[in-house]
Parts: sequence; structure tokens; C-alpha cells
Amino acid sequence: MTTRRRTKRHAKPRVWLAVIALVAAVFLIGDDHPQLRQVLEALLQDFVSDKPPANRQAGNVEVIDGYTIDVAGSRVRLYGIDAPEAAQTCQRDGRTWACGTIAENSLVSTIAGRQVRCEEQDIDRYGRSVATCWAGEENLNAWMVENGWAVAYRQYGGAIYDPEEAVARAARRGIWSSEFVMPWDWRESRR
Repeated sequence: MTTRRRTKRHAKPRVWLAVIALVAAVFLIGDDHPQLRQVLEALLQDFVSDKPPANRQAGNVEVIDGYTIDVAGSRVRLYGIDAPEAAQTCQRDGRTWACGTIAENSLVSTIAGRQVRCEEQDIDRYGRSVATCWAGEENLNAWMVENGWAVAYRQYGGAIYDPEEAVARAARRGIWSSEFVMPWDWRESRR
């Protein structure tokens, strides 16, 4: 009985040429075209990574609430964060204010018509993509937490946005400038 020695297959020369071309393109583009550079870097990462490429979505966006967006017709829940519901209110200096609506409007303002791209982390029980999303170079998930319009959702994202939440709390930004009910508790009280 003869045994064949298995050898690791090497990528075809065309694949390596594509990788070299991507590296050159990223280098030549520099910081002049950040969105194009991101796309090329993602393609390069897919070529050199052992992991399958993440499900990516990109396109124009519609904000649904402070933690849900619609990207090119697909619902996306922002990974690792939770924001007040649109109908949720907070208390500051004895006065009620519409913190849920303001959180939603803040997300609209930070996106400001820019293209949004998302990298899926999971699918939730409602069938929505759960993703980390960027408007240009801005990580929207982190931005919402650091500016006090969302909280770190540790149950689903672990400690990923703990540093941003600490900054928002210390600076008393957004909802941290008032008394509020955690969004998940507020939703539960409405059921």
C-alpha cells in the first residue's frame, strides 16, 4: 500500500497578484479616500485571514431608533449597546425630557447622510442582523455610548463598550446627566 503525502496547497499566482495589487492600492490611496481604503483593507483582510468573511452591509441608512438602523433595506441592531426607546423619558432637575427621541435624533445627526457600513456579529431572535456599524471612520456603536445616548449592553456585548460608558458617566453626558431606567428594564415594564 502506498500512501500519498499530503502537501499544503499554495495559492495560485493570480491570487497573490490580487493580494499584492490590494496592498499597493491601499498604500497609494493613503488617507485621501477613507471609504475606498476601508473597502480595500477589508478585502485584503479576507484574503489573508483564515476566517470566512463577515457578512457586510453598506449603503444609505434610515435610523429606526437609538439602536436600530435600516441599511440598504436590511434591519440592523447595533451590537453591544442599548438605547432608550423612542417613547422613553428621563428625569433631570425634576423635569421630564424625551431622552429616547433625543437619542434617536443624535444617531441621525452623527450619521448626517453619510454612507454606513456594518459588520455582522450575530442574528437576534427577531431575525435582525446584530452588527458593529461605521459612518465613515466613526464607530456608531461606540459613539452612541461615549456620548451618553446608549449604554453598554453587557448581556450581549460583554465589556466591549465599558470604556466609552465610563467616559459618558464621568462627563455626565446624555442620559447620564439625569435619572433614567435602563432601556431593557423600561421595555420589560411595558410588557
